[in-house]
Amino acid sequence: MKIDQKPLEDHQIHLTVEVDSDRLQDARRRAARKIAQRIKVPGFRPGKAPYNVIEKQVGPEAIEDEALDIVLDDVYPQVIEETGIKPWGPGTLEKVNEEVEPRVFEFRVPLSPVVTLGDYQKVRVNAKAKKVTQADIDKVVDNLRGQQAVLEPVERAAQEGDMVTAMVSGERDEADEHGHTTILPERSYPIVIEKADSDSEANEWPFPGFSRKLIDLKAGDEKTFKHKYAKDSEFEELQGVSATFKVQVEEIKDRVLPELTDEFAQSVGEFETVDALLEEIKSSLEENFAAEQQDEYENAIVDKLLEGADIKFAPQMLNHEIDHYIEDLGPQLARQGMDIDSYLKSRDMDMAALREEVRPNVEERLKRSLLLMQVAEVEEIQLKNVELELLVQERIQEVQQMLSEQDAQRLLSGENLQGLINRTMSQEIVRRTLERLRSIASGEAETLAKEAEAKAVKEAKKAEEANGETSESKPKAKASKKQSSRTDKEQE
Repeated sequence: MKIDQKPLEDHQIHLTVEVDSDRLQDARRRAARKIAQRIKVPGFRPGKAPYNVIEKQVGPEAIEDEALDIVLDDVYPQVIEETGIKPWGPGTLEKVNEEVEPRVFEFRVPLSPVVTLGDYQKVRVNAKAKKVTQADIDKVVDNLRGQQAVLEPVERAAQEGDMVTAMVSGERDEADEHGHTTILPERSYPIVIEKADSDSEANEWPFPGFSRKLIDLKAGDEKTFKHKYAKDSEFEELQGVSATFKVQVEEIKDRVLPELTDEFAQSVGEFETVDALLEEIKSSLEENFAAEQQDEYENAIVDKLLEGADIKFAPQMLNHEIDHYIEDLGPQLARQGMDIDSYLKSRDMDMAALREEVRPNVEERLKRSLLLMQVAEVEEIQLKNVELELLVQERIQEVQQMLSEQDAQRLLSGENLQGLINRTMSQEIVRRTLERLRSIASGEAETLAKEAEAKAVKEAKKAEEANGETSESKPKAKASKKQSSRTDKEQE
């Protein structure tokens, strides 16, 4: 068997394999016997009809097709073993040259990912601490008060904090590729006029700052304004789009907020006083900020590592990850009362368009995952069986508490349980790897290594000194003994 290899640019390899005639002829005989087991041949028991009889009954093409399957089952594993290739997944038979002997098979094989790390041990990233300010606390308090706001109609122009009911519509200035222009169908919307530069304003739909366009309008007023979405807008389907919006104010209501009193504090939770409420808000914000800071720090470290790394993977692997990403959308959509088909319809797109849309994000996620697993391998970060068992038991308990008995049983059996185990192990290894990278990037690991080295040198020096004292004391003891003997003789 002759094998030629040709590496491809997309981290696959093209294999050309020549299979000798004797092997093919043996495969044809085996194929004929297999076919004889499946068909009835007059005058012969199942599987006992000779080759030429089977060939006449089913035709040489049927035998040849069966023989090719047998050859592939035998040859492909042997090819992988002989070449030493590390495939990511199954190869693809691209072509069979059936007109020549020996028969030539051409395969395309996706290779396992390869990650070449840069000098990640020298990566340093400064952590940026985020402290809780009084403005942060006030923001939470305002949100809590807003939840208990009393709406009162007013006969004045709209201002910050008001609830405005308005007829709103939005249209693209130019139709999209499907000929559609509507961004916001005309209907009545309740709109709270947000404070400038607030988090709520930044997350507004149909665009950040929309509600503040209503300031100074009165009931019955109409207003038309244009907006151009940024090229990096979080609304991907509207990036770079120019649109026109129309607003007609129907009603304005003042949002009267409750006073910040002990009674209010008691109404929002188990707090006796306003001070107790404020202390809890501060404590929660500190925890949230610390978690956010750690996430940002870890992302910054991984970004640095990606700059110095070379990561290669086959397109099949990326497509596999896209499949999983879209599968994971299912439960999220279900919570919104939708399925994938209705979601695609609502966005006027097909599955191919969705796959292309999510591809960049999935590819980035795949690269980060591969990089972290490579660091874990180099750093020998592993999980003991007993540790994994404890973590899996925790996950199982969480699932049982969150879901009905029937759903929990379904998710904790067969392949689903194995998937839970695999995810738990991967998540914990990633957690430990990120912990190690934080230690490296902050310089803590280097400091600890130097301290450990200094301690080892100090202990070695002590050991040498101890050994030196012992060896020096032995000759002195002998000399003393000899001197004692001479003195005794002299005395005699």
